[in-house]
Amino acid sequence: MEVSERIVDSITDLSAKGISASVAQLIASGLIPPEERLPTTRQLAKHLSVSPGLISTAWQLLISDGLLETRGRQGTFVVDQEPRTPWRQFRNVVGSDLPLDLSTGFPDPELLIDIRPMLSELADSQPYTGYPTEALDPGLAQALRSVLPVNPTNTNTLLSTHILGALFEVFSVLGPPQTKVIVAEPEFAPYLDLLERGRLRAVPVPLDAEGPVLSAVASAIQDGARAILLQPRVHNPTGISTSPSRLRAIAELCERNDVWILDGDYYGDLLPVPAMSAIEWAPAHTVYMRSFAKDIHPDIRVAVLVGAPKLIREAHRRRVGGFEISRVNQDLLRLLLTDERHTANLLRAKEVYARRQQIILEVLAENDIHVAGGGGFNIWIPVRSESDALVYLASKGIGVAPGSAFQLHGADGPHIRVSTALAGGDTRQIGLTLATAAKASRIKR
Repeated sequence: MEVSERIVDSITDLSAKGISASVAQLIASGLIPPEERLPTTRQLAKHLSVSPGLISTAWQLLISDGLLETRGRQGTFVVDQEPRTPWRQFRNVVGSDLPLDLSTGFPDPELLIDIRPMLSELADSQPYTGYPTEALDPGLAQALRSVLPVNPTNTNTLLSTHILGALFEVFSVLGPPQTKVIVAEPEFAPYLDLLERGRLRAVPVPLDAEGPVLSAVASAIQDGARAILLQPRVHNPTGISTSPSRLRAIAELCERNDVWILDGDYYGDLLPVPAMSAIEWAPAHTVYMRSFAKDIHPDIRVAVLVGAPKLIREAHRRRVGGFEISRVNQDLLRLLLTDERHTANLLRAKEVYARRQQIILEVLAENDIHVAGGGGFNIWIPVRSESDALVYLASKGIGVAPGSAFQLHGADGPHIRVSTALAGGDTRQIGLTLATAAKASRIKR
């Protein structure tokens, strides 16, 4: 039976919602299989004796639900919910059982603040008074004003346990499958994973010393990109800091073209680079994403997304059930943000992290390997051979992340990403080992 015949036979309600519901049921039951091309709106409208506009509305409902996707002149197709292309699964390529694991980008446990005194303070606080009426605790909102570029409210703020989880929620409201999202080349590998899982299309643009190349961003927007992922203060993995003038130009370009900006800050005041965000120039189009796992503690399970009220409201609307973040976590973050011990610990950790990275950068430079270091946790090291560098380092008891996990096309050549945050002990010797690994290459006979 033809697809159009199956659709016609299944429809009892000739409204747009009725048609979309019938087609959704056919897809769910497998009667219309993945990758099947659907009839054109005119063809189906003729069979049902309705207007093509009605069918187009029904198709748009199914596209917004992720069941259909358009492929230009090729037509409209059923989305394959289990794509044949395997996900990158970044978690499977980081971490190791080696003595020194420099692959993860995690903070050094010895440089984290002891949160037990704050937990004790919470235990002695007021007893539980029942379900809250607002997702964002007013006390936390007040404390966050010192670390966010705009004041957080219940209408412009999305709380989640971590940025990647919240980002996936935001991805779901950016647009239908295959919506184009601008990323850097290379890019933070979990971002690429999330885009693939969300069936969004990553559009890579190159980086220069000032950040994403403006002409490439403009070209991607002209080609239909609807959003851009930024890490202005320090880009992971390259360590590049976007200049304020470049960030402003990108923000204004996106605002003029109604493009969403997703602006991530993972390090806070651990960085030597001043706080900055595209939200300063494009407040209605920018979601500023702030994590506290590195500069305070990984057990602070609170990530804050603030800005772009229209996008935030839609993400909230799609949530089901109660509030995402418990009052215990919110209270703990509030106490830490306002505690002098956190400020003192932050200054100490910032100094240690910067010293470790600087030593490794100096050793690499002595060996003619020049790498950007913006003060974050990671450096992006060019190597002759990724596989040979990984094998050599493993033989020395060091694990690093393969650069290919961060690259869409690998245009900048083979690299490894190294977390200098955990490079304690004999840091200079670690740098020498990394320099040797960068030049490692098996001789082909």
